[in-house]
Amino acid sequence: MSGMRWSVCALTLVLAVPAQPAVAAAGSGRVRPADFTVYAFSQSDVEQEDPQVYQLDPDINIRAIGKWSTSGDEAADYNFAQIGRYRAQGIAFMGSGTASVIFPHDFASIEIFDDMSTRDADGNPVPHDEFGFPTPARRGNIFNPAYRRYLLGWAKIQIDGGVDGLNLDEINAGFSGGQKYGFNGNEGFDDYAIADFNRYLLAKYPTYTAADWKSRFGMTDDNLVLADVPPGDLDDNFNYRDYLRAGGWNLNPLAAANPLAAEWGRVTANRMYADDSSFTATYLRRYWKAMVDELRAYARRTAHREILISSNGLWPYVDFNSIGMYPWNPDEQTPDFRGADYVPVIDGHLNGAKSLQANYRYLKEKNARIAGDVPAVVFIDWPNDMMTNYLNLPLAEKKDYWRIFGAEAYANGLFPAFHLKDTVGSPTAEQSGMLEFFQSYTAFYKGHRSLFRENRVGTEAVRVGAANVAGSLLVRRGTGTRTLHLVNHNYDRGIIAQAGFLVEADLRSCPRRVTMVSPDFPGSKSPAFSCRQGKLRVTVDRLDYYDVLVLR
Repeated sequence: MSGMRWSVCALTLVLAVPAQPAVAAAGSGRVRPADFTVYAFSQSDVEQEDPQVYQLDPDINIRAIGKWSTSGDEAADYNFAQIGRYRAQGIAFMGSGTASVIFPHDFASIEIFDDMSTRDADGNPVPHDEFGFPTPARRGNIFNPAYRRYLLGWAKIQIDGGVDGLNLDEINAGFSGGQKYGFNGNEGFDDYAIADFNRYLLAKYPTYTAADWKSRFGMTDDNLVLADVPPGDLDDNFNYRDYLRAGGWNLNPLAAANPLAAEWGRVTANRMYADDSSFTATYLRRYWKAMVDELRAYARRTAHREILISSNGLWPYVDFNSIGMYPWNPDEQTPDFRGADYVPVIDGHLNGAKSLQANYRYLKEKNARIAGDVPAVVFIDWPNDMMTNYLNLPLAEKKDYWRIFGAEAYANGLFPAFHLKDTVGSPTAEQSGMLEFFQSYTAFYKGHRSLFRENRVGTEAVRVGAANVAGSLLVRRGTGTRTLHLVNHNYDRGIIAQAGFLVEADLRSCPRRVTMVSPDFPGSKSPAFSCRQGKLRVTVDRLDYYDVLVLR
């Protein structure tokens, strides 16, 4: 870009589609994510309620309450009365809770706490002092059936209370090793996991002999995988911790020199990749599915209804994925390993010149491979640098973040969750001066909801005759409705509008009519266009942030 700082705007060309009515009241039947267009993020403690949600009036709040430590262990802890107020406005209410952070006082005894905790390769509980909590924190062991029952216990309390769905946060977070081990993966090596590892190896290599185990993986006669010994008998069957200590890998179990490291697998927090068939992925996937199945069955049996399931990240067996945006994410390879920069800032100001189209399309493609045909929602996670950067932006640039990057999510088939509130005392949207903007901004998406739901990214080429504009073509499943989206990235501490340029697209068939709508102007326009043999040319009179061309 010739070293210049450009501003970013989004323009969407939409083929005219009539606005559809808002989602039916959440309590009036099955809540369907396919009906959602406007998502909000406002998390409160279980006894609290956020009136901002009613003012914004989204289709769903993806994490309305969050179970944390002992707050949420009992039904009396909750303010379930608010669910009725959500339903009166047709807003879906997602309960939630941490699926991994635990404290000593969460359990009846220190022995139970120790049993619930993750372990390193020497069998010691792994501390997570990096959280900065005054009380010692650890990660819960998802391989322990008692810990899974503990999670299901508070989740069922929320189902009994009437939630429309559950969002379980950080399902697979107990494998990093934490600060103690430099996040090298030295965690998750408890007896439950080691026994399952034996089951995995026996199932994957059922014909292996002692000679095979020794030649392939360097096992020794006194520590071999045995088919005729119970997998959980770690005295007489294979003990992976003993193997790691013998090889000198007990402080770094995922070292490349370890022949079994690839079989064990490297867990990526908040990701369950479809092509990962390692032990940890296989069994985490199995336990996650069992938990989801049990929660769905419980809701059907006790409340005679379906519930929504989501989690933080990219997971299978969900109704929609809630993808937290935070540093050190795995979504882009960067020299500093911080991953995709989802809240781009330079010198404290929004870097609207950056486009997130490639990152958003990556998430959409991964979501489809992992979870299938379900919505993917992005939200600014917290507490971390990305949320801090967002909160520290000047008010006008906070609005620009959503006008540009929220729009770019919609333009690539994702959904942004508009940020209202967290649980660590950060300024709320209303306190920041953002609530009124969110109300007016989301009115556009609610009024044109049919344009943004159930879209796939089209493969047809799109060419934009103006610099720093990201163009994309979306096709709605089932109807074939095509929309052409333009996001303007011509930005320098404020948007720089672009005018009088052509947009071209190679289509399979020509539209009979083109209509332009945008959150940046009222009503709609009918831009000049021509089309022969699928070669569409549209003249855009002006692009501020985001326009949608609807091709009918």
